Amino acid sequence: MNRFKELRIKRNITQVDLAKQIDVKQETISAYESSKALPSADALIKIADYLNTSTDYLLGRINDDSPLSGFNIKEMNPKTYKMLNNFIMLKDKEKDDVLWYSEAIRKKDMN
Repeated sequence: MNRFKELRIKRNITQVDLAKQIDVKQETISAYESSKALPSADALIKIADYLNTSTDYLLGRINDDSPLSGFNIKEMNPKTYKMLNNFIMLKDKEKDDVLWYSEAIRKKDMN
């Protein structure tokens, strides 16, 4: 489960924070990251959701850690893909700020 640790660090999430979010002990997260234990299917889904990725990425089945990896990115505008990917990784308050700002820009362009 090396991808657990890599992605957790990339997302600036501590073991303690991840443990709280999926309702396990920090030691359990450490065991997952060092391959001393494997998460249950339910825990794996919770971890993927919290890290904004797919279970397939965590399991090593795909190499794209983006939650958008299931979309047909060949048909998606690269700027749209980047914006959506960045947005998904924000905290809720930051998402609110981005939504407010994007609405303000859109309304300004309408005038």
